[in-house]
Amino acid sequence: MNRKKRIAFQGRHGAYSESAAYYLFGKDITVVPMHSFEEIYQGIETGLIDGGAIPIENSTAGSVYENFDLLYKWRHPIVGEMTLQIEHTLCAIKGTRVEDLRRVLSHPQGLAQCSRFFSQHPVIEKVPFFDTAGSAEEIAKRNTHTDGAIASTFAAKYYDLEILQSGIENMKGINFTRFYAIQKESLELPKNGDIRTVLLFELKSVNSSGSLYNALGCFASRHLNLTRIESRPHPDRPWEYIFHLSFEGSPSDPVVKEALQELQQYTDFIYRLGSFQKGSTQGLMFEV
Repeated sequence: MNRKKRIAFQGRHGAYSESAAYYLFGKDITVVPMHSFEEIYQGIETGLIDGGAIPIENSTAGSVYENFDLLYKWRHPIVGEMTLQIEHTLCAIKGTRVEDLRRVLSHPQGLAQCSRFFSQHPVIEKVPFFDTAGSAEEIAKRNTHTDGAIASTFAAKYYDLEILQSGIENMKGINFTRFYAIQKESLELPKNGDIRTVLLFELKSVNSSGSLYNALGCFASRHLNLTRIESRPHPDRPWEYIFHLSFEGSPSDPVVKEALQELQQYTDFIYRLGSFQKGSTQGLMFEV
């Protein structure tokens, strides 16, 4: 009998990342909560886990810079992506009413994204907590009607809490987080479909005027659509940068091969992190 894949995510059970893990790797997995993103990469490297679901960017809060840096450090292949719509839920132990609440716990971003709710309920104190799902877990332990949490519906159901209000975020329908699936070994290149490729590269140490312009021109001149570019400080060279670039196209495509060959003229280092099917957008998973 085959062993289920062990897939890690950062946070507590019920986290948005746990829902992303099931979408990325399928429901026939064993999920492993971890305290930090670095632990996920270390676990993949040592074989403790088989893969991880990592958030890379949020439509309202921006890039998750820690994961850009860790992808460069560990270089585990990206084998998939998906985008999860984020919806915040107010939850508490069963029998609680909104008017009973005096404190609400959540991650600082969750609290900020629901500021309108707190302006409508000024008697409720905002209490920062390390994790949205962790705040739901904490409320279940406290077992008091005066404390609540802002977390996912997934977390509320996991910890057997009552949902007092759903969709309490300020801007409904525009809060999305993109996740990558990473693991130790690359997958075979997809043969068709919408392929996205992610590269790391460093410009030549002796930068000349327009070097980044020339590097990006390798793609623009061939009408290859760049979907994202992010620069991060180089860990070993002050005032130089690592560039993370994603574009639509497969490295098996002759046009892409030409672009990458030309890119070598302007760079000291190119590394392909992954090529995979362009991901879909999904709503939060309520149960597994």
